[in-house]
Amino acid sequence: MSISQITHRGKKIVLIDYSKCKNKQDMLQLGSEVPDYLIDLPEEHLLILFDYTNAHGSSEFMKQANESRERVLHHKTTKSAAIGITGIKKILLKGYNALSSNDGMQPFDTKEAALEYLLKKEDGD
Repeated sequence: MSISQITHRGKKIVLIDYSKCKNKQDMLQLGSEVPDYLIDLPEEHLLILFDYTNAHGSSEFMKQANESRERVLHHKTTKSAAIGITGIKKILLKGYNALSSNDGMQPFDTKEAALEYLLKKEDGD
């Protein structure tokens, strides 16, 4: 579980990796670190890739994620994509996106497809 920055085709992307979270507490711990990390970045517009592969969804995590999104969006504009969205996580993401004032978090089957989505408008495509 970690927050890091990667570069894809010359653009910085924040990677929030929940794939190694073993339980709900790990998810909540990492989720509590995300808003401050994103707000502290100097960029006004952020590209964010979430990896939820093997992660555990819960109502507590979704509440935290919604609160975090609102807090971050007061300071930054974001474009986000997610991988590892299967099963119940698809339903949770649909609810999360319904509350979003922007395009929400778009799910993808592969990391490569998610990265291409994040950069599409960035490159003027």
